[in-house]
Amino acid sequence: MNFFETATFCLKKIRKGIPNLFKELRRKNLAYLLFLVLASLVYVVQGGTDRSKKQLHASTLSLAQYQERLNMNTDSVFPDTLIIKTEREQLLIAIEENIVSYLYQIPDYSYMKPLETYLKYRPDLLEQIPSAVPLQKGDYTLSSKYGIRNHPISTSTKKHFGIDLAAAKNKPVYASASGTITDIIYSEKGYGTHIIVRHRFGFQTLYGHLEKVLVRKGQNVKQHELLATVGSSGSSTGYHLHYETIKNEIKINPRPSLNLKKSIYDHLMELNNIGHGEK
Repeated sequence: MNFFETATFCLKKIRKGIPNLFKELRRKNLAYLLFLVLASLVYVVQGGTDRSKKQLHASTLSLAQYQERLNMNTDSVFPDTLIIKTEREQLLIAIEENIVSYLYQIPDYSYMKPLETYLKYRPDLLEQIPSAVPLQKGDYTLSSKYGIRNHPISTSTKKHFGIDLAAAKNKPVYASASGTITDIIYSEKGYGTHIIVRHRFGFQTLYGHLEKVLVRKGQNVKQHELLATVGSSGSSTGYHLHYETIKNEIKINPRPSLNLKKSIYDHLMELNNIGHGEK
């Protein structure tokens, strides 16, 4: 019996009741039926994934085109005329109409490129995206990168899903973006005492091996707000902060996010100095 005959057979038996269907189906026919169901599921899932990729690609191209036009507007010989300002505002509004869905779609920070010029005019958006170092400047050194490494305790080769920032005990740990404290976990293993914060656009951040926790579960926090202090709890060989960035439930490399806000604000300060005639 081929696939089509099996499907027809099943439809006829469904009319007589589900119990009769499974009684009369031979094992081979049931295997065919299960194969059809699984094949259909794979097709639907694969089709959904392909559509999502196409939508993301189209959104990326669209925002890249808006950024190009915005750059041309900014580089105009007379950037402060009414016509240029009006055009610029229209471009910014057009980007805003697409930006929320785009930020939810993107899988990592590499897709932030088409938003660089926009963020120079709307830098406040960076408060809602992990875009800042969770420790004070000068308080830390990068001791372990994201990716494959030899685990410092087991010595086996494993993937490191975050970055380690070595720092002295009790140095303050700050939120890298505005969000809500979803979990505070106390453990003698793994990440030890750690905090998870949920942000907008499918982002989450994790702060591990903490000494003191200074927030509560369910609390809303702002970017740069004090969360905890550096410790060495859990599976740790020294005082440091283990920091992770999660996007749409997948752990991604947080390194590109660390100077994202700083680079935008440094550019704004540079423009401000030029505008005031400073060298």
